[in-house]
Amino acid sequence: MIAMFRNFRLIGSPYFLPPGTPKERAEILMEAFRRSFKDPEFLERWKKLTKADAQTLMPEEQEQAIKEISRDPEVIKFFNRIAGAGPLPARLGEEV
Repeated sequence: MIAMFRNFRLIGSPYFLPPGTPKERAEILMEAFRRSFKDPEFLERWKKLTKADAQTLMPEEQEQAIKEISRDPEVIKFFNRIAGAGPLPARLGEEV
């Protein structure tokens, strides 16, 4: 579950392509992101607009982080309970 929290934070706003997107088109988009994230002008403008350094995640790193997110229903259920708007679960040994 901790890895799930970390990866969701790391990924930020992921970009998805629809199923069946030709591999060549996906690669063009991924290369555009790589170039943008390495472009000094982009990084400078980002800092000017946000007052923070850009923390870029290259397409391959983002893809890997998404693959590492647990698909285990129990982990997802617990994650949603911790991250959701409802009350937190009771501590061990504590009655609800």
